[in-house]
Amino acid sequence: MSSGKREFHQNGFIKNYIIEEPLGFEPDERGLGYLYFTSMKRHKNKIAQYLADTEEEDTYDDFLRRTVRTALELRKRDLSKDDVVCLCSYNHKNSVVPFVACNFLGVRVASLDPLLSLMDTAHLVSEVKPKIIFVVPEALKLIETSLKKTGLNIEIVLFDELGTSDKHTNFSEFLQFQEEEETFIPESVSSLRETAVIFFSSGTTGFPKGIETNHYALICQSINYIQSGNLGNVALSYTSLYWISSVLFTTATIFTGSARVVCPAFNPKQFWQLVEKYKVTNMAGAPSQAVDIIKAGRPDGLDTTSFVSCMIGGATMSKKFTLELRDLLPGTFVAMAYGQTEVAGLVTTFQIKHVKDALALHYKPESVGRLVPGMKCKVVDFETEKLCGPNESGELMLKTPMVMNGYYGRDSSESFDADGWLKTGDVVYYDEEKFFYIVDRIKEMLKYRSWHVAPAVVEKIVLEHPAVQRVVVIGIPHEEDGDHPMAVVVLNPEYAESITEEDIQGFVAEKAPDRMRLRGGVKFVSSIPITPSGKMKRKHIRDMVMNGSI
Repeated sequence: MSSGKREFHQNGFIKNYIIEEPLGFEPDERGLGYLYFTSMKRHKNKIAQYLADTEEEDTYDDFLRRTVRTALELRKRDLSKDDVVCLCSYNHKNSVVPFVACNFLGVRVASLDPLLSLMDTAHLVSEVKPKIIFVVPEALKLIETSLKKTGLNIEIVLFDELGTSDKHTNFSEFLQFQEEEETFIPESVSSLRETAVIFFSSGTTGFPKGIETNHYALICQSINYIQSGNLGNVALSYTSLYWISSVLFTTATIFTGSARVVCPAFNPKQFWQLVEKYKVTNMAGAPSQAVDIIKAGRPDGLDTTSFVSCMIGGATMSKKFTLELRDLLPGTFVAMAYGQTEVAGLVTTFQIKHVKDALALHYKPESVGRLVPGMKCKVVDFETEKLCGPNESGELMLKTPMVMNGYYGRDSSESFDADGWLKTGDVVYYDEEKFFYIVDRIKEMLKYRSWHVAPAVVEKIVLEHPAVQRVVVIGIPHEEDGDHPMAVVVLNPEYAESITEEDIQGFVAEKAPDRMRLRGGVKFVSSIPITPSGKMKRKHIRDMVMNGSI
């Protein structure tokens, strides 16, 4: 077959510039909860969790016992498959227990991050209206205030094994012995297409949406991760269950009986100690964490020979930092991966079990790897919508059985084209060997240290300042953090001489979450170009700022 304009053959089949990787297996039809349960029983004598803060070792046997008791206690609340249970927790000994327990019962679960702002938390709680929410003490005030703000009456369970709360339910009540625990069997799902987990992702309008992820998708993506060779015997991850990466990481370790090193928060100096102490074999982290690890430096005499794979995702990382991290971790496969919550995780990765991928890591440091099994994709020109060939940039479009069920309580049709392809909003290209590269995002969303930042939300805050007449927020590329928000501002004439850039930055810092701070600065202009329909030409403005035109 020739390498002509319409199709070519190079280490695999690509027809009409549509790339497809077959799944190669079918997941167990009984669902995620059944697989969790049988895996935990099978690996009962293995270590499930190393608790870095207390130096405890938690076996799968004890982990399963606490989870079954929690499931039985939840069952007393007559939860249905239409109900939602929420978690708001950093990583600790029992943070995963209610999550797995909900899957034992076939009840949908959604997680919040304790670092979210009050504005975000109140909105997300009102979106899913959970029947019960599990909360760490540090986030209790955040949740109480959010519930008061939304007017919702929801049972709060406090993660406090000592039972010190007289206002809310203590999690210790969920850990008491129950007679039914020895005969407990998880409920099977009627269909793998049932929603198991609701993840949250901000849209371009700035309003967070719940992404309904089904059993089929989570099981397949977890197996994909296992089969890629990036999962070893001892996994280290810092992200909470708010993130899809944490759920996949947790699921994959349970399926294989691997251990997780559990840390409440990321500390780059502690990272090196944990790798050596627990013989960590793999890690999934964000670019910002990788940069912090590089800056912390590798201690002398450290043994990292156990460390097989370090996967970086959530945002792009420069070639410079990728190579520096590889220098600090000789013998470790350090690579970037690319994913989307709408398809339950990975889209591309390096499958280090394959010689081709392992070799490509070294001479393609800026690539995010090849399609994972079960993915079908095309790259489309923005203007003509024609299919792009190798080394031609365009928007990535996906078709996969692992796609989301939809946005919770919302219409998701605009996320797909007329032929059912998911529009990722990401600009990519692939080379002749089917390795992908992320170029940019055509979505208006910015990303600061893996956190989504909606320009529309920041703009609304800036506009509250009496001196501001009009504003557009853009992202200034930053090598370590991803995007730094910048406000391009038209001032009201009477304030033109009295307001400084620092005044606007300080105003936003007082009102917005940390990730929305105007780290990219403020630029005052006389006017902002708009389209005939009245929309601001955000990309045009960004280009003008970047080339020094304004």
